[in-house]
Formats: sequence, structure tokens, C-alpha cells
Amino acid sequence: MCMMIGSLMKIQRHSIFFSQIWCFLQVIMATRMFNLSKAFRIFSFQRRQFLVIMIAGVHINFQRRKVDRVRLQLASLGEQHVGYQCLDFPTIKLSVVGGRPFSCGGDRLFRPKLLSQRYGVDDMAGSARKIYDAATAAPEEHSVILLAHNGPTGLGSRIDDICGRDWVAGGGDHGDPDLEQAISDLQRETGVSIPLVVFGHMHKSLAYGGGLRKMIAFGANNQTIYLNGAVVPRVKPAEAMNPSTISTSERDELQESASVGPMSRAFTTVDLFDGTVEKISEVWVLVSGAQAELEEETVLYKRPCEHM
Repeated sequence: MCMMIGSLMKIQRHSIFFSQIWCFLQVIMATRMFNLSKAFRIFSFQRRQFLVIMIAGVHINFQRRKVDRVRLQLASLGEQHVGYQCLDFPTIKLSVVGGRPFSCGGDRLFRPKLLSQRYGVDDMAGSARKIYDAATAAPEEHSVILLAHNGPTGLGSRIDDICGRDWVAGGGDHGDPDLEQAISDLQRETGVSIPLVVFGHMHKSLAYGGGLRKMIAFGANNQTIYLNGAVVPRVKPAEAMNPSTISTSERDELQESASVGPMSRAFTTVDLFDGTVEKISEVWVLVSGAQAELEEETVLYKRPCEHM
């Protein structure tokens, strides 16, 4: 199974829902094996074979008068939004469990009134319990992937650590304590297998030109991999692209999507087999109209051959 992680930022400007949700971490899961170089071509022509799973991030355009609209948007997603929920895939024995919606890191709840009214969560302990309960609802034989907007605490406090503060001198741990607590409780009290924890929010490029963030970390005995998919900018103009080579239909489609030409888009791909992470890569995909192809791949992790 291949999983692609990226971001959904105003992809469809004609859609009220998508134009109002500014920062989601998107996971596209394909329930069949395919060569990575062909994955994006397949996605271009066979979108209906892909499942999209999301967790709400920081709502930049969040205003009090729009609270009802946000609730409506979340309700419209149904099971695609996995905040405090468990989404099962029986054919591949995998479940995706969502963390706290609207998280932006640190030790305070973001949008506490909405969390209380919609999810019954009033503090970090209650949030940790909701994540824990969702994960324990997964079938016993399933592996669990945790999907959150921000990563857990406990993964380092250096500026370039996976959830390290890069905007203040001296750094600091900007992870979510509720997510760390839920994972710790699950690993200590249950037999739930958590091979992967996926999140974003903490950008790869550090503030003030301070270099690059570590985008992958490992838990005890390497049983759990923590992956940050926040490669920003996520979209950039394609390099050395001749506008005259773009067809009229492609140009019209690009204009409709508020683009000025072919674009390169960032994703992080994860290959899993029997509940085990085999490979993780950061990729850039060239998107031109309805066409998409792999442009660049950087391997972040590959399972040692002796374990394969």
C-alpha cells in the first residue's frame, strides 16, 4: 500500500467548503500496490480509486461569525475527517485514527469552545482519552496509523527537531502533550500496533533562514516512526517550463484552479506492507492540467534489507 501525504490548500476555489478550510493535512491512500513513478499518473486518471482522509488544522480564516460554517464544513466531510475518530480498512487490516482537531502545538487547547461543544473535550487529559478510545476501537488484528495536525511532545526540543520551536531563541518542544499521552498509554496498556504517526504544522524550512527541520523521528526500539509532512512551500512554479507548450485546455484548467502554469507540488509518500513501514520519501510532482508525473524523490527512510 502506498500513502501520499500533502496539503489541501484552496484546491477548488469554486467550492465553498475547500475555499474556507485553509490548512488540512491530507492523506491519500491507495489500496493496491503500484510503482511510485506511476502513482501520480494513476491518480490523475483514476481519482475515484483513492480515499482521502483529513484532520483539521489551524483555521487561518476562523472568525466568530463563521463558527457555524466551520461546523457545517466538518459535518460535510463525514468519515473523511478523522478527528477523534477511527476509520477502518478491513481488506488491508489498517485503521487510521485522528488526533485533536485545530491543534497548533504547545500546552493549550486551540478553539476550546468548539472542541467542548463538538467533541466534549475540555482539557488535555480529556483529549488524550478521546484519542486513546478511538485507537482502542480499531479491530484487534489491525495496525493503527495516527494522523494529527501537529506531532506529540517528547521528540526533542532543539530548534531543528521534528516539533522544535524555531521562532524563539533556544528552541523548545512544541509538540502536543495529549497526543504523547495517548500514544504512551496505548503502548503501555494495550497491544495496539502503531507503526506510524503522521502530522504536519511545523514547517521543514526553519524560521529566519535557520536551515531545515528533521522530518522523521523514531520511537523506542524503532517500533513507531514519527513523520512530519509539512514541506513548505507545498506548491511552486515548474522550473524551465515553456508556456507555449501548454495546450489551450490545460491553460483553461490551470486558470480555473487559480494557477498561472504547470506547478510542482510536494508530497511525502509512505510504503507499508503487513503493517510495517518499508519506505518513506519526499517527492515533488509536476502537475500540468490533468497530467501529473513524478519529478523528484528524496528517500527519508528505507527498512533494512535483513528485516524485509
